[in-house]
Amino acid sequence: MKLGYIGLGKMGMNMVLRLHEKGQDVVAYNRSEEPRKEAREAGVHVADSYEELVKLLPAPRTIWVMVPNNVVDSVIAEFLPLLSKGDTIIDGGNSFYKDSVRRGKELTDKGFHFMDIGTSGGPGGARNGACLMIGGEEAVYKKLVPLFKDISAPDAYQYLGRAGAGHFVKMVHNGIEYGMMQSLAEGFAILEKSDFNLDLPKVTEIYNHRSVIESRLVGWLADAYKKFGKNLDGVSATVSHTGEGEWTVNAGKELGIPVKVIEDSFKFRVESGGKPSYIGKVLSALRNQFGGHSIGEIKK
Repeated sequence: MKLGYIGLGKMGMNMVLRLHEKGQDVVAYNRSEEPRKEAREAGVHVADSYEELVKLLPAPRTIWVMVPNNVVDSVIAEFLPLLSKGDTIIDGGNSFYKDSVRRGKELTDKGFHFMDIGTSGGPGGARNGACLMIGGEEAVYKKLVPLFKDISAPDAYQYLGRAGAGHFVKMVHNGIEYGMMQSLAEGFAILEKSDFNLDLPKVTEIYNHRSVIESRLVGWLADAYKKFGKNLDGVSATVSHTGEGEWTVNAGKELGIPVKVIEDSFKFRVESGGKPSYIGKVLSALRNQFGGHSIGEIKK
């Protein structure tokens, strides 16, 4: 198949490069020129407009959209008139699951297919093998399995149900991530403040060798200490946050499920700007390591 790909940010560029190396026939597009130039120099087939992108894709077309959730509707609205009934649109970004439910219905009613895919693993995962949580029509999923295999790490993709299911599972994943990161940051703040003068990189090393809390997060914290030192010099104590943590809290309330850990971790991030702490520095350092997020300019 020939895949259209819209959005060459940190995630999109890395995924396109991976697909290109896997031998997938990708035609990529990005609104700004510099990412198009970078992809073209890497040997990827690049279109300079939506019109060119669609013309280069034989019907039935499949187009993967990897853009911020607040512009998904506007981006789809721009290229949708160029498509034909039977074409498939994939939203692989961090969209709110209710928006994906709506988009699935709207596009299906117009004769298109829609898949929502929660993509985990950060830019590194996009480059070396992501984790895909997939919602939409099962028949379309089955046709696209070879694509999902090339994008993901071994066995790291799963069909989860109708449109919206993929982004719902990814939303809860991100809420859980908030809580796991918060407990890790709080624990290391205690370790850092103790009078044992602990070597925190050594602690991450032993924690990550067959302990119960062995995890990629502990590994990323170890990498952060190597990069920034025990005091996490230059790392902001103000922790940025996107919508997924709050979405998970709200979903829990709607379903009558108490989510205190996730809710408290979200509130910590919201309030971190006025309450600098070592906990905040650990969280910012972790976000930088797995997601490539800025460490910020506020040095506390």
